[in-house]
Amino acid sequence: MKAQLLIAIAENDDQKQPEAKNVLRESFTNANIPAEIEVYAGTLHGWCPLDAKVYNAEQAEKAWGRMLALFARALA
Repeated sequence: MKAQLLIAIAENDDQKQPEAKNVLRESFTNANIPAEIEVYAGTLHGWCPLDAKVYNAEQAEKAWGRMLALFARALA
């Protein structure tokens, strides 16, 4: 696999399975796959779409910015 990944995790999802991000990190590291994994503080599942009831503007902008940076790096 040659992909680079951005895993943006809502805080409430992380609270349900706090070890999941560590398993992902370790798995991607072992497979030599570049991956950014972050829990976004104060977010609820589905926080990025503008029309979501749980939209979090500050954290969504941060996630979208990181995604665009990843696209610029990986798709150039």
